Amino acid sequence: MSYKIITDMIERDKVPNCIILYGTEEYYIDSAVKSCKEKYVDENYESMNYMEFDKIEKNFDQFYEFVMTFPFMSEKKVCVVKEAVFLTSSGSLAKNQEEKLFNLIESSEGCVTVFLIKGGKPDSRKKAVKKLKEKNAIVEINKLNETELSRYIVNKFKSMNLNINLHDADYMANNTGYLEYESTVSLYHVNNEIEKIAAYKINSNVVSFEDLDALLIKSVESNIFKLIDCICESNKKKAFEILDEMLLNNTPEQYIIHMVSRQYRMLYQYLILNKKGYNFNEIMNKMKIKNFVATKLSKQARSLSPEKIQYYLEEILEIDRKVKTGEIDSRIGLELITNGIIK
Repeated sequence: MSYKIITDMIERDKVPNCIILYGTEEYYIDSAVKSCKEKYVDENYESMNYMEFDKIEKNFDQFYEFVMTFPFMSEKKVCVVKEAVFLTSSGSLAKNQEEKLFNLIESSEGCVTVFLIKGGKPDSRKKAVKKLKEKNAIVEINKLNETELSRYIVNKFKSMNLNINLHDADYMANNTGYLEYESTVSLYHVNNEIEKIAAYKINSNVVSFEDLDALLIKSVESNIFKLIDCICESNKKKAFEILDEMLLNNTPEQYIIHMVSRQYRMLYQYLILNKKGYNFNEIMNKMKIKNFVATKLSKQARSLSPEKIQYYLEEILEIDRKVKTGEIDSRIGLELITNGIIK
């Protein structure tokens, strides 16, 4: 299930009395809660008909009483549990609380109770979760893919009376950090970047590539790609500019070394698969990487051989070892890599 499904439920007044929202896109989860509140809660009676709980394990009776009490001057009220850990494999309720929760799911018709699990997922073995699954009351809201994010950027700018072409939206999508490996960047960050660029566009309604390049704070992965390009091309001046930019943005030195090492491992894997005859899409699927990452790897791999990458990796790992054992400072290790000691 997706964000569109929960918004459709809200619009059609078909939201179950209890529902779990979980997944990796915090912005859309929060937006769904906001829409639900706007649908059912009159601002004049908000104090009576709306309540949020961070957790309910220690104040379950207060939570239960609110949910089971009839709404005031309204057909529905809304209760939000922000951290429903007890519905995951990491938490639990007392036995008597679990029984009351199950009763609540079956009979609390006057209240929409929203359980949030951000970054995790419900435990399908739990009795309450099974019951909510039977009621189609579990909605997964995950991060957007590349295509969806680019369209989101186009539409977000459009809502601000600004135009951006899809190619430049792709560039922005790939440089926000949202699509990166194990990224914690959400649409909140993307929106902040969009608003910053929109504030800059006073006398024009077109967002250009030059605007993006000048104003975007480049993600770590984007900068790592550029750093690798410069190292491979022996462009030391530009490499140090990129390194300085990352350090100014408080990117940890050890993390940069880790990411450079990871990038070379990915390049090695890409080259090996390519030499075995796999095409671009097959490599992308086997490596489980996004299109923009595969495209960059393909470009970088043209000037490298597996033997050269293996040599690079051995040198980086040796520098990493010296940093971790205190033989050299992490900044010196970075400068050794960036300065082209690897040839």
